[in-house]
Amino acid sequence: MIFGLAAAIGWGLADYAGAVAGRRIGSTPAVVFGQVLSAIFMTVLVLATGQDLGRVGTLLWLVAANGVVTATAYATHYYALQLGPVAVVSPIGATYAIPAIAMAIAFRGERPTVLALVGAAVTVVGVALVSTDLAKLRAGIRNHAPGTRWALVSALGFGVAAFLLGVAAKELGWVLGLWASRIAQLACYLPLVVIQRRAFVRLPGMSGLGFGVAIALAAGAADILGVTSFSAGSEAGFISIVVAASAVFPAIAVGLSIGFLRERLVANQWVGVALVLPGLMMLGFGSS
Repeated sequence: MIFGLAAAIGWGLADYAGAVAGRRIGSTPAVVFGQVLSAIFMTVLVLATGQDLGRVGTLLWLVAANGVVTATAYATHYYALQLGPVAVVSPIGATYAIPAIAMAIAFRGERPTVLALVGAAVTVVGVALVSTDLAKLRAGIRNHAPGTRWALVSALGFGVAAFLLGVAAKELGWVLGLWASRIAQLACYLPLVVIQRRAFVRLPGMSGLGFGVAIALAAGAADILGVTSFSAGSEAGFISIVVAASAVFPAIAVGLSIGFLRERLVANQWVGVALVLPGLMMLGFGSS
C-alpha cells in the first residue's frame, strides 16, 4: 500500500504540472517531453543495474500492448487536461482503478481480503468526492464539458495499462518491465510527433528553456516517481492493492489548489476527506 501512496503523490504532482504545461505548449509536446525524460531515466537505470534485455523477448506481446495502451492513455489524458476543467477530468481519471482491480482479480487470480476490497471501494469513492465540486461535475457532464469524453477514454486506458504494467513487473522485475514499457510507449509517440510536428515548431525559444517545456519536464519527473513506485509495489504484492492506493492521486491536485490557489472545500469534498482516510486504513489492514 505504501508503494501505491507514493505512486499517488507522483501522479498527483504530474497531473497538476501536466495541466499547466498542456495549456502553455499543447498536450502533445507536454506529454512527449515528459515521457522522453522517463525513458531516458529508465534506460540509465537498466544499464546501471545490468539487466538482461533478452528477457523482454519472452513477453514482447505484453510489452507492445502495454506501450500502445499507455501511450493512448497519456495522450488522451493530457488532451483532456488541456481542454477541460480539472474539476471534471480529475475525478473521472480516478476511476481507472476499477478496470485495473477487476482485471487483476479476473486474470491474475488475486484474492484481496474482503476488508481490503471494501477499503478500496471506499477510497475510490472518497477520492472522487474530494477531488471535485459535485455541482461543477454535474454541470460539466450535463453540458458535455470539453475533455470529458477524452477523460473517459484515458481512465479506461490507464486501467488496462496499470494491469499490464503490473504483470510485466511481476514477470520481468520492475526495472526491466518498466523500461520495456517506456521504450514501447515512446515508439508509439513517433507517428503522433510527425503528425503534429507544427506544435513543436511553435514551442518557446530555448533561451531559458520556455516555462511550458520546463513544467512538462517537471511533470515527467513526477511521473517517474509514480510509475517506479507503482511497478515496484506490483512486483512485491497484489496489483489490485497498489492500484487502489494509487487512485488517491487526484486528491494531490486538490491539496495544491487549496495551498497555492486559496480554494475552499465544498461540502461533498469534506465528505470525501472523511471517507479516504478510513478507506486507506481498511486497505492497509486488509492487505497486511
